[in-house]
Amino acid sequence: MHTLTTTSSFLLTLFLSLHLTTSLPSNDTGNLSNCNQNFSCGILTNVTYPFTGGLRPSHCGPPEFGLTCEDESVTILKANSLSYRVNILDQTSQTLRLSRSDLYDDGKCTRQFTNTTLDDRIFSLGSSNELFLFYGCKKINDSGMGSDPLLKISRFSCENDGVTEEGFFSIVYPYGTEYSFPNTFECQTNIRVPIPETRAQQLLENGSLVGEVLKEGFDVSYGNPYSANCTECYKKHPGGTE
Repeated sequence: MHTLTTTSSFLLTLFLSLHLTTSLPSNDTGNLSNCNQNFSCGILTNVTYPFTGGLRPSHCGPPEFGLTCEDESVTILKANSLSYRVNILDQTSQTLRLSRSDLYDDGKCTRQFTNTTLDDRIFSLGSSNELFLFYGCKKINDSGMGSDPLLKISRFSCENDGVTEEGFFSIVYPYGTEYSFPNTFECQTNIRVPIPETRAQQLLENGSLVGEVLKEGFDVSYGNPYSANCTECYKKHPGGTE
């Protein structure tokens, strides 16, 4: 009888112990406590929600806002298979100035023939025009339009595996194309990049500025794709542990 009582007491103690262990809330605030850290890289400092990166773990904001720091000075945002340099980040106005990394150093020449597209649920373009860059055009010199003044301004060349290829740019305005050239140039491909509205006319007057304009980048505003209340929540509880 004594053995049975001892066994019963042991089982009861074990049951209560397991019950209390499973009933206690899990303490996951340790992970969230890192969300009070800021992201800093080069001239960009004290960057907070919705952005993550550096000391701010990925769970502290939506995945579309992940930042990385290259060479301790260049902030990179990746979106739709392209990398963008974040030249300006204004958290008060919630705006970014982005420039494509592949076009930043080499100006108009690239090997990433992908259009510049951002998720319009998250990023909204500011006042901009679309710049089309055409590559691998074979018949510009053969065409009678080769002497067109606008084509002369917009022409450029790129080295591709030791071969010089001809190209040109064209600007598209919201109300239509300022100028365009026929497909008889047989260009191999083209990409589309937004440019500031204020720079479009300058390019039409001086095509040599195209590299500078691409390096300068374009403006976008951003918002939280998941909840309009998240930013307000962060302001109240920046550490994520309240």
